[in-house]
Amino acid sequence: MLDPSMAPEGKHTLWIEFFAPYQVENAEGTGLHGTGWTDELKSKVADRVIDKLAEYAPNVKNAIIARRVESPAELGERLGALKGKYYHIDMSLEQMVFFRPLPEIANYKTPIEGLFLTGAGTHPGGSISGMPGRNCARVFLHTQRPIAQTLKEARDSMKQTAESVFRVFQNTELS
Repeated sequence: MLDPSMAPEGKHTLWIEFFAPYQVENAEGTGLHGTGWTDELKSKVADRVIDKLAEYAPNVKNAIIARRVESPAELGERLGALKGKYYHIDMSLEQMVFFRPLPEIANYKTPIEGLFLTGAGTHPGGSISGMPGRNCARVFLHTQRPIAQTLKEARDSMKQTAESVFRVFQNTELS
């Protein structure tokens, strides 16, 4: 809607992201860079994805006027992402949450004192949510301000507030 060059007037662009292996099983040495990805295979996979989407959006097949299908090999080539992994690593169960990117550095800290890790390879992963950066910043700030200091400041603040309220209450009773 914001970029008229993306679709004809009155039409829209739909982006469908589907995770597929970089190397097609039993197709080594064929297709783009020997990955097994051919134009025919890309079309087959895209057709299956559209078929599945059509179960929920029945008019989607009739609404398509053009499509561009990109294999993981092409995606990797275009983005410079090793093996097409633009999230840096696989988005699979063993690479998620406290396993991302590795269990020993999944909390944004690295073994190097003062060095923190963020980006698409950290939890919650890629996209443009900004969450990996936010999460890393929180961990960083926590290391700069230990919880004991934070709790002490909160206690002191509540104490000052209570004393202030008590003073106002005392002065009101005396008046």
